[in-house]
Amino acid sequence: MKIDLKIRRFNPSTKTGREPYYQAYSVEASEGMTVLEALLEIAGKQDPTLSFRRSCRSSICGSCAVKINGFTKLACNTQIIPAHQKDKELVLEPVANHTVLKDLIVDFDPFWKKMDKVKPYLMPAEKRAKEVAVTQEDAAAIDDAQKCIMCGSCNSECNALEIEKRYLGPAALAKAWRLVGDVREAGGRNRLGRLSDDHGIWDCVRCVHCVEYCPKGVAPLTAIERLRARALEEDIRDNHGAKHVDAMVDSVKKVGRLDEAAMTFKTLGFLRSLGMIPFGLKMEMHGKMPHPHLFSQIKEIKEVRTIYKEIERQKNKKAKDRTKD
Repeated sequence: MKIDLKIRRFNPSTKTGREPYYQAYSVEASEGMTVLEALLEIAGKQDPTLSFRRSCRSSICGSCAVKINGFTKLACNTQIIPAHQKDKELVLEPVANHTVLKDLIVDFDPFWKKMDKVKPYLMPAEKRAKEVAVTQEDAAAIDDAQKCIMCGSCNSECNALEIEKRYLGPAALAKAWRLVGDVREAGGRNRLGRLSDDHGIWDCVRCVHCVEYCPKGVAPLTAIERLRARALEEDIRDNHGAKHVDAMVDSVKKVGRLDEAAMTFKTLGFLRSLGMIPFGLKMEMHGKMPHPHLFSQIKEIKEVRTIYKEIERQKNKKAKDRTKD
């Protein structure tokens, strides 16, 4: 069957290509044909100027990630007929949150620089008294993070990265968990300290897109949440993210609900909160400004505090067990 594709083109080296535009092509699609095979046919038989990345054709190298009908996928494992039948069209665009170099090719240099920032290698202790045994449970804790093929799909769909280009991004942070979560790692606390700085683990807005569109099931959000939990366990709290978590915990413990107005002051501090007044006025105009709770704690507050006491008891027990070991 004939299927039409619209491909976003861009060529900065020509006068006509300085502004992106869409170009239509038609291919004879057969059962099982992938989007990558369609691109290869177009480049081979219709338009040799069409530029895109590809290599393994087996969902291993991650080179062929593109936006297909608005969502980032691997061209090599997306079949063209089902994709067209689902949306009644087939529109290909370069991945988002990256600078386009030509057609479907984007600049991955910032991606690799962010990967380098997390120091993507183990930092074991120089001297160990004994070997470190890696159990099946230890391996399972970092197994998903090891599946990453560096395709950039998660970064392409990341809402936080769209707003703040300095954010490390889900791909680099998933790699960071693979290292922090490794029982052989000795520099975990120092690494977590760096990851807790501005534009690190606390910049994630938990939109879950990185989980939804990862083609290999890496679940970067889970890795980020584990990094946050480990940072708090290490008492790395001199940052707004950790302060916000502590403010949430205190609010629920005291009144059984979130007092968002009070949490703002605890998270940002008094002086920085004053600097947010113009933003707060805009929120108030749109009915989004949280107001202080003027009512008392919830009736079931004893049940809430019982949960807190049990959590504290379990934490103390784990600490004692570690001391014994």
